[in-house]
Amino acid sequence: MEKQVNRGKLMIASFLTLVAAGMGFAARGAAGPAWAEMGIGPGDFGGIMGAGFLGFGFVILGGGVLVEMFGYKKLLLLAIVLHFISAGMLFVAPGLYDDWVDSDAATATANVQNLLYWSVFLFSVCAGLYEAVINPLVGQLYPENQTHYLNILHAGWPGGLIVGGVLAAAFQNDTAWVNEIPWHYALCAYSGVLIILMIMVATEEFPATVSEGGKQSFDVLFSCFLSLPFILLIVLHGLIGYMELGVDSWQTRLMENLVENSVTVLIYTSVLMFVLRFFAGPIVHAINPIGLLFASSVIAICGLLWLGTEIKSVAVIFAAATLYSLGKAFLWPTMLAVAGERYPQSGAVAMGAL
Repeated sequence: MEKQVNRGKLMIASFLTLVAAGMGFAARGAAGPAWAEMGIGPGDFGGIMGAGFLGFGFVILGGGVLVEMFGYKKLLLLAIVLHFISAGMLFVAPGLYDDWVDSDAATATANVQNLLYWSVFLFSVCAGLYEAVINPLVGQLYPENQTHYLNILHAGWPGGLIVGGVLAAAFQNDTAWVNEIPWHYALCAYSGVLIILMIMVATEEFPATVSEGGKQSFDVLFSCFLSLPFILLIVLHGLIGYMELGVDSWQTRLMENLVENSVTVLIYTSVLMFVLRFFAGPIVHAINPIGLLFASSVIAICGLLWLGTEIKSVAVIFAAATLYSLGKAFLWPTMLAVAGERYPQSGAVAMGAL
């Protein structure tokens, strides 16, 4: 492994990409009431939130190839720049709406909805580029224990959800714990993390990818697609993404009538995930990655079924959310570790496709 001395700093930089993405995701999920004041209803809100996954899916699918072509550092710097642009689009949205609404309210709503859609879409493109880079990077930096370190890496996502959720709960909407501020301030707060991230990435050396280092020829990178178990992993991981990201994106909005300042449910489940992902290593050593995936799936199913029942008690909501979080915590990063450990010759392509 090249540049072994830098792997701690590169791990922190990779962690921060998910913190920034999680912050924006959580604050965006709590923006529904503020966006409703601009005429954006629940259906349109769902369309905008959906854009937050669309770019992610397309980009990360081919992102592994881009990583092998251009290297870790160039692609990560590109993602950070695009992330700043997405934040800028969010920041100017309310001011532009105020200018447009003087002429025609319906046109103003349509215009700001379009602006938010493309900002969120660009945000999702950045998230896809981040994942395309950081998963194979960390797997390459820590080949001796990929499951453990990929779970630690992905603790950055719930970490970002916690920070973004707290910002939303404290400052967004009329239920704010501290004081309500303009919604776009909370949504753009992740830009502070991006500044730190930009400095770290620009000044650090990165290892060569599998193909850059001459360890594999470019065509061998795609050999994973000849394996039927790998195709099955792709299908299963798609379902995991549908479950985790889909549920989390609607959780705050759906519980507005059940829990005062409903973003607290997302904060709570994120805290559980954040803590649990630091303990994946000992669990994997006890039951192996496949055993961990099986146990997690069963627990997550029970939690989701419980959350899907007619719940009228806040205590029951948090109990069901606890079970759901215990189940989903290890699924995403452990699936990536299985791909990295079983298809090392495919480098970033295998993890990106998954």
